[in-house]
This record gives sequence, structure tokens and C-alpha cells, in this order.
Amino acid sequence: MLTLKLKEAIEVLENLIEITDEDIKNIKIADHKAVFSNTSKKEELARKFYALKTEIDNILVQRNKPIDQIFTKDEEKLFDIFRDRLNKFHKLHKHFSKLALSVANFYNTLVSKIKQENQIDYNTTASFDSKLKLKA
Repeated sequence: MLTLKLKEAIEVLENLIEITDEDIKNIKIADHKAVFSNTSKKEELARKFYALKTEIDNILVQRNKPIDQIFTKDEEKLFDIFRDRLNKFHKLHKHFSKLALSVANFYNTLVSKIKQENQIDYNTTASFDSKLKLKA
């Protein structure tokens, strides 16, 4: 049973890694529609991962053995792969989060500056010092 749950969790993590890697590429080319379209997929995978992790925890607690006897050799190999994928996803998601935060800050700053420039103060007179003329 543990072997099956570990394999499922590894598969979910690999899907999360793949989608997050795709999101990083998309955010770099400003394809935000693609990034937002992956959000629901990632949320669904995260819920599935959480459920699997809870099941794995319950199986391990029910075994009630010393830590060095809790895994079979095959389970130990799978658990190492699981831990490796989890660390990889954590690093990748952290990188994605930094990129997303940078883009959000850029847009927020841009919008803030635009809003301030669009405020009209009727008490000041505007003077245009330009030699450019426009004919319509």
C-alpha cells in the first residue's frame, strides 16, 4: 500500500514540476494567460498531493516500528525519490514565486505611476516647450 501511495505522490510531484517549469518559461516571455490557465491544474494537484501525503503519514504511523525498520528496501528507494522530487519542486516553485512577485511589483508600480500622472491639477498651468507641431 505504501509503495502505491509513494508512486502516486511522485507522479503528482513530477506533474507539478513540469507545470511549474512551463510557468517559469511562460512568465519570462510574458505569456500570462498560459500561466493563469495552469493555476487550477496546480491547485488540483496540490490537493491531491496533500491527500496522498496524509495517507502516507497514516500508513507510517500505523506501522509503529523503529525508524530504521519502518521501510522495506523498495519503499526506502521510493521514499528517496519522493524526497528528491519534493526538494526539486520546492526550489522550482520558490524560483517561480520570485519571478511572479517581481512581475506583480513591476505592474503595480507602473499602474501607480500612471495613476499619479493622470491626476489633473487645475490650479497649475501647463507649459509645453516643444518645437514639434501637429497638423490634423
